[in-house]
Amino acid sequence: MKKSYRALCLILAAFFLCFFYTERTSLAADASQEETYEASGEVSVEAADTQGADPSTISTWPQGPELLGEAGVLIDARTGTVLFAKNADEALYPASITKLMTALLTLENASLSEVVTFSREAVFSIEADSSNIAVTEGEQLTVEQCMYALLLQSANEVANGLAEHVAGGMDAFAEMMNNRAAQLGCTNTHFVNAHGLHNENHYTTCHDMALIMKALVHNDTFIRICAAGKYTIEPTNKQPDSRYLVQKHKMLYDSEYTYEGTVAGKTGYTPEAGNTLVTYAVRGDMELIAVSMKTNWTHYDDTIAMFEFGFNNFTAYNMAEAKENTGSDFLSSSQGVFDTSSASLELSGDSWIILPNNMSLNDVESSLTLSTASASNVLANVTYSYQGVRLGSGSLLLIDSADKHFDFKEHETAQSPSSAKEKPSQNSTLFINVWILLAVILCGAIIYFLVLFIRRKRAMNRSVIKVRNSRRTSMRRHRRRQNVLRSRNKDLDRR
Repeated sequence: MKKSYRALCLILAAFFLCFFYTERTSLAADASQEETYEASGEVSVEAADTQGADPSTISTWPQGPELLGEAGVLIDARTGTVLFAKNADEALYPASITKLMTALLTLENASLSEVVTFSREAVFSIEADSSNIAVTEGEQLTVEQCMYALLLQSANEVANGLAEHVAGGMDAFAEMMNNRAAQLGCTNTHFVNAHGLHNENHYTTCHDMALIMKALVHNDTFIRICAAGKYTIEPTNKQPDSRYLVQKHKMLYDSEYTYEGTVAGKTGYTPEAGNTLVTYAVRGDMELIAVSMKTNWTHYDDTIAMFEFGFNNFTAYNMAEAKENTGSDFLSSSQGVFDTSSASLELSGDSWIILPNNMSLNDVESSLTLSTASASNVLANVTYSYQGVRLGSGSLLLIDSADKHFDFKEHETAQSPSSAKEKPSQNSTLFINVWILLAVILCGAIIYFLVLFIRRKRAMNRSVIKVRNSRRTSMRRHRRRQNVLRSRNKDLDRR
C-alpha cells in the first residue's frame, strides 16, 4: 500500500514540476525579449532578413552576368536573399535614389491628405539647375502631390519640403533617415539630405539601397505613385497653372529599355555619382529588386542583365504550400486529439524561399528559433538556408482550432468530383495538446489508485472479519471444552 501512495505522489509531483517549469521559462523568455528590444530596438527584427553568407562562395550557385557599371546587386524582394552581387557593399554616392528613403519615411509618418507649406530654405537651398517643379516660397501642396513630384519628377525642393513637414527640419529628417536605415539592416549608409544632391558625407551601397526598396515595394500607395505614367498637379495658392509630371524610368514605359514585369523604380544622376537606378520587377511568383550604381549610362543595361539572370535561374517557393516539403503535412494539420479545443501548428503564408533551378527543396536546410513574443501566436521563426546562404524565412504559428472548425458539409460541397476520387493523404498527423494529455493521464492514475485503494480496503476488512470470526469460533470451542471439563469434574466428585 505504501508503494502505491508513493507512486501517486511521484505522479503529482511530476505534473506540478512540469507546470512550474513551463511558467518559469515563459516568464524568463518574456524578460529576455524586453531586454533585447530595449538594447537594439527594431534593428534585430528587420536586419535579420539581411544576414547570410555570400552566394558566390557556393560552387553550384549560378554564374552571374558581367556588369558594365562599378557596382550592382540583385535580391529577392520577399526574403532579401542576395542572388547576385558586384561590389554591393562599396560606399558610393546615390544621387536621387536617395528619395526612396524620403518616400519611405513620408509614407510612414504622414497621411496623403496633409498639406505641406514650403519654406524659403526648402525652395532656395537646392542647386538652381537641379531637378525641380518650380515650387515657390509659401506654396502649399498635399503630401500626395509631393509624392508624385518626388518620385516622377525627382523634384529636390519637394524633398526638402517633405523633410521639414515630417521632421520639422532638414537636419532632423536626415537623422531619421539614418536611424531608419540602421533599422532596415543597412551597414554602410549615411544620409545628410533628403534629395541626394552631392555631398561627400552622403553615401550608401547597392545592398543598402536594395533593403530600402524592399521596405517599400509591398506598400500599395508607393507602388501606385511610383508606377504612374503621368500626373497632373492642379493650380495651387501660388501657381495659377497646372503642372504636368511624367515618368522618367525608361523600363516603365514604351522605350528601348521596356522590360516585361517592371513595376516601380527610381532613377538618379549627378556627375559625382554617375547614373544610379533602383528597380522592382515581378514575374509569376518571382519578385526581384535590382540596384545599379556608378555607371556611365549603362544602368538600364546592367539592370536588365541582372533581372534576366534572376528570372531565368531561380524559382520562388511558398513553403506553406510546397508539396515536396517533408514537414508540410505535419505543419498543416489542424486536427486535434481531444475535441476541437486543441491547437495545431502551421507555417505562415509568407514563408517564402528563393532557390536556384539546379537545386531542389531537399537540399534546403531549416532551423527553428523559438519566439519570445508572449502576445503572438508565432511559436517559432523558421530560417531556410543552403551552405550558410540564407534562402528565406517564415513563421511557425500555433493555431487554436476553435477558430478553425471543420465543416464537413461545406467540404463535401466544395470538393470537386475529381478530387473526391483522390486517395486521402497517408501522412496526416494529429497534434496533441500536451496539457490535456497530462491531465487525462493524471486523472486516470488517480482513478486507478482509488480503485486499488478501495479493493485493498475491502480486502483488509474481509481479513479482519475472518479473524474476528475465527476468534469467536475458537472462544466458543474453548468454552465448550471448559463446560465439558466442569461437568466431568462434577461427575467425579459425586462418585
